[in-house]
Amino acid sequence: MDTTEYLTAINAQGINTLGVEWQTEVKPAAAWKGHTLTKVTRAIVQTGVDFAALAVNGDRETGALPWGEWHAFPYVIEHKGQHYARLYCVDGTIRSEYFVDGIDVDRQMFETYLTPSQRGGKRPVGGTISVKMSGLRLIGEPALAMR
Repeated sequence: MDTTEYLTAINAQGINTLGVEWQTEVKPAAAWKGHTLTKVTRAIVQTGVDFAALAVNGDRETGALPWGEWHAFPYVIEHKGQHYARLYCVDGTIRSEYFVDGIDVDRQMFETYLTPSQRGGKRPVGGTISVKMSGLRLIGEPALAMR
């Protein structure tokens, strides 16, 4: 998806809630470098939210982006020529599928192909994530993301 399509689709004029899906290629540990690792994630997200205004930031200092610059505040970040959608995941809605060389595997098996530091993962503050635009697909209504 390109940035113009995305901004039009989400009606970038305020806060919006919708279902999204994104695909990520994950770098394997050196022992597994010949394998292709893919993660496909679906979630219900909000767009157009100002991170500094989130309740979880009540006592936290917020400021400039930790990386990149705003391409279209607060919807799209630009970094090294790439665009990233700024999304806020609704609690309990993230669902992921894992693939090794195109074969569906469970999370536990997928993690055996990763370095120890890549395993697990920490929860983002306020559910805030940035997803590379090229891997993003809008599903539409929030209920569709939960299928």
